[in-house]
This record gives sequence, C-alpha cells and structure tokens, in this order.
Amino acid sequence: MKFRTKLIVGFSFVIFIISAILGVVCYQYNSRRITEVSRQNLEFYSKQLADSIDSTVDTMKQVTDYILSDPDMLYAMQSMPKYHENGNDTERKNQISVLTTGISMDYINRNFYRVIIFNGMGDVASSNNTGDMIISKSRDVSQINWLDKAAELHGKVLLTGPHEDGWSVRKSVQVFSLARKVQGGDFGYIEVQNNVDKLETIFQLPDSNVLVGAWLPDGSLLYRTKGIKDKELDKYLEQGVEGEVKNVITNGKEQILATATSKNYGIHVAAVQNSGTVLQDLKQSLILAGALALGCFVVSMGMVVIIASKLSSPITKLREQMENTGIENLDAEPIRMAADDEMEALAKAYRQLMNRLNESIIKEKRLSLLQLQAQFDTLQAQVNPHFLYNVLNVISNRGIVSGDEEICEICGSLAAMLRYSTNTKERYATVRDEVEYLKKYIFLLKSRYEHRLEVEVTCESRIEDEVMPKIVLQQLVENSVEHGFVNSMSVMRIHVHGWKDDKGWFFEVRDNGQGITEDVMKDLEEKIEKIKNKILNKRSNIEMEIGGMGLANTYARMFLLYADNTVFSMKNMDEGLSITIGVRRKDDEQCIE
Repeated sequence: MKFRTKLIVGFSFVIFIISAILGVVCYQYNSRRITEVSRQNLEFYSKQLADSIDSTVDTMKQVTDYILSDPDMLYAMQSMPKYHENGNDTERKNQISVLTTGISMDYINRNFYRVIIFNGMGDVASSNNTGDMIISKSRDVSQINWLDKAAELHGKVLLTGPHEDGWSVRKSVQVFSLARKVQGGDFGYIEVQNNVDKLETIFQLPDSNVLVGAWLPDGSLLYRTKGIKDKELDKYLEQGVEGEVKNVITNGKEQILATATSKNYGIHVAAVQNSGTVLQDLKQSLILAGALALGCFVVSMGMVVIIASKLSSPITKLREQMENTGIENLDAEPIRMAADDEMEALAKAYRQLMNRLNESIIKEKRLSLLQLQAQFDTLQAQVNPHFLYNVLNVISNRGIVSGDEEICEICGSLAAMLRYSTNTKERYATVRDEVEYLKKYIFLLKSRYEHRLEVEVTCESRIEDEVMPKIVLQQLVENSVEHGFVNSMSVMRIHVHGWKDDKGWFFEVRDNGQGITEDVMKDLEEKIEKIKNKILNKRSNIEMEIGGMGLANTYARMFLLYADNTVFSMKNMDEGLSITIGVRRKDDEQCIE
C-alpha cells in the first residue's frame, strides 16, 4: 500500500474517532453544564425565596413591635380589663379609640390587609385600611385556633398559614397572619394579616418550570405552586436537606429538589424542577455537538487529502538524499531509487544516516576533547617558577647564616605548595584550597620581603566551595609583586578580597604599586582577545611565553573552564592596580567584563 493511501486511510480513521469523541465530550460537557446551572438556579431560588418571606414576616413583626412600644397603646391594652371589671364602658371605648387611631396609619393601610387588636372580653380595634372595614366585633374569639399556641410562646410571634379571615362580615378573604399575645396579663392579642395574593408575589419566579412549596416551622403549609400535589409536598418536606440540592423520585418522575430555611423564622422553602424539562434544553446542545463533530471531520479530511498529496512526492527524494548523505558530501546530488513502500525505505535510510552521523560526532568530540586537554595542560604548565628559586635562596641563606628555626616553616610551606602545584590529577580546585595555597605563598614571600610586604586576604564563606583553575590567585599576587613595585622601595600593600552577590562570585587583587601604562594594558587586552578566539575556533593550541603572559595565562585557564561567563577586568586606581576575576551568573548580562 502506498504511503499516500496509508496516510489518508489512517488519518480518516483517527479523525473520525476524534470527531466522535469531540462530539460526545461536547454533549456531555453541555449536559453537565446545563444540569449544574439548573441545580445552581434552584439553590439560588430557594435561598432567595427564604430571604424574601423572612423580609415580609419581618415587616409584619415590626408592626407588633411598634404597637407594644407605643406607651398610649400599651396602656390602653393593659387598662381595658380593669375598666371591664369597673363597668366603665365610656373609658373602655376611649381606649379602644386610642388603639384604633394608633393602628390606622397610612403605612399599615398600604402594606397590610388588616391589623387587629382584641382580647377575650369582646374589645376589638381594627386598622381602617381599604379592605373590608366592617368587622365582626361580636366574634367568639375563643374559637380562634391559634390563641393557645400564641399564649405558649410568651410574647414571641406566631405565624399562621392561609386561612379565611374570621373578622370579615361582607366577604370571605384568604389571609396569612402573624399573631402575638400581649404579655403581663390577660391584655389580649395582636394579629397582623396579609392577603394570600402577596404570597403569590413573593414566590413568583421567572422560570415557570420551577415549582415552589413553603412550610411553617410546625410543618403546616404556607404556600405551594398550583402544580404541586399534597403527597409531593410531604415528600419534599421529608427528603429536603438544608443547603443541599438532590434528585428525588415522586410519582415515578425524577425531579431536582433544593431546599432552604429562613434564618429568622424557620420557614422551609423548596424549589423543584422536573428533570425532563432540563433535558429538553439538551436538544439544542445535541444538535450543536453533532454539527461540530461533522464539521470537524469534513474540514480535517480535506486537509488530510491535500497534505497527503504534497507529502508523497518529496518523501522519495528525501529518502534517496538521506541514503547518500555524509559529513563529507552534504552537497552531493541525490541518487534516485525506486521502492514500493516509501516509508519503510525512509526508515532504513534514516537509521543508516544516523549511524554515520553518530560516528562522525563521536570522532569530532574525541578530537575536540584531546585538543582542549592539551591546551589546558600547556597553560597550567606555564606557571611562573621564578619565586621558587628566590625562596630556595632564602632557605639557603638562613640555613648558612643563622640556622634559624623558621626554616622549618618555610620548608613545610614550600613542600605543600609543590605538592599542590605539581599534582596533575586534579586540574581544578575549590576556592578554599586556592586561598590556603595563596596563604602559604604569601608566607614565603614575607620571608623574603619581611616588613616591606603587607598582604590582606579576605574571602566570604559563601564562595569557598566554588571551583576554579589551580594557582590563579597566586599568579595575580605574583604579578603585583613582580611588576607593580619596580624600582620602588615603599611598603608593598596587597589586598585580596573574594565575595558573592546577585551577579556572580568574584575575586579582586588590588595593590598600591605603580599600575600599568595604557600601552601595556592595550597590548594585554589584544593578547587576551586572541587567546579567546583561538579557544573558540579550536584551530590551534595556545602557545604563551613564561612570565610576560602571566595574566593572559590566568584569563585563558578561567575561560577554558567557564567560557563566556568568565569575568576578567583590569583598572588603574588612584594608587596601584585592581584586577578582578570571577564567574557571572548565566542569566546576568550586565556583569563587569
């Protein structure tokens, strides 16, 4: 089978699977999203309705608070039993008039169906609202079924569900009430009535598919949507869990139920929606998912056919070129070869090419490593040995002239230096070892120059484990001693300081000598640049003279180890020369160069 045919068939199968999966995933995602949105809406509705009914009941309670806090009305309710006992009907009527006047305000008339204050002795005061103002003052209040409950609450409010207004004379009106007994004696009751139409306003939702039920704390019904049956209401009240949205089965139908309880009065609210109405919204999602999958398949197949046609032609040419390509003939003309299965031939040719390239790369790495090794050995072997001869002369003179015991320390330091410098197994050292080697070198120098030499070495502990080429710091100090104080008899002061900051780690060697001339510095910078180019190009070994190339030697060995991250700078100070070496952080481009 040709490559082009394989490509089209294979990708057709893959694209079909991907398109189908994409459609299924899109449908499932939208299904979950729509279901989750419905559940969130139901949860929001239940909590919002609970808060709304709480707010409505609060306004009803505020009326009773107002009545009980008014001194005149409270006195009227408390004094009427006394006037009954005395038979003072005139004063009793006056107190009823006080109560009637107190509750016949515009706020009460506008917001409530009726507010009634009554007692068991037949005294009744009613607000003059726009409803049925004629009330039955001869009503037998002992027949009111909530009086005992109100008395048991000791002044707390009692909510009653929808019932017929028993005070009306002309017509029967359905109301729900908030009642409260006046404490302190048989001083009567306060009843605040609202028309049940207000419940319709409170529990009306923008989504007509959502059914609502509400119950008072004692389980009696406060409100229900017309589509809910009594048995369903009982099940909602039984299965509802505060703050939880769950699926329930009622009358063989799966429904989503969300319940909430008002904070102030414990009114239970349930919002219910049939799962079937939610699934109806998924039809559009199913159509969208199918269209998306089909469109993805058609577009992808068109692209596969175009790409397969373009790929099949150059594959053969690429195979032939790969079979005949090597390091030595990258520009050679490709040789054309025929094959029934281009992909198989391409894989074989690619393996052969990789083998040849891998062998060439390994050889190149070996040659590069050998060359770099030779360069490093050459550079490290060029450490200036002149100071060793001077130290040996010092040792000889002290031994001949005075037999000074200090000669033992000198010999010990010299032996340690020789062991350190002649150890070719380790070409690198830690900063800690370099500083120790430098201190031994300084000790020997001071044995020679005595009071004419003052060297201070400071090094932060944070850089003691950093790695650097061996005998670098000694070369810098030697350079200061040998070239910084020519024809000078002044005290030679040298300060060596190592530190680390957010740019990298560094060493500065500074003296109070005569510095270097511009010509010498320029010449040295040119030599350093040539060394850098030779190392980068790897065309030849680095050849440097002993002595005069000490600083270039130092730079070359640092550059071999750290490449472009190497820091090397020279600067004439007001007194003497400052040389800074170090290694910048790889992500820092602003370091000293």
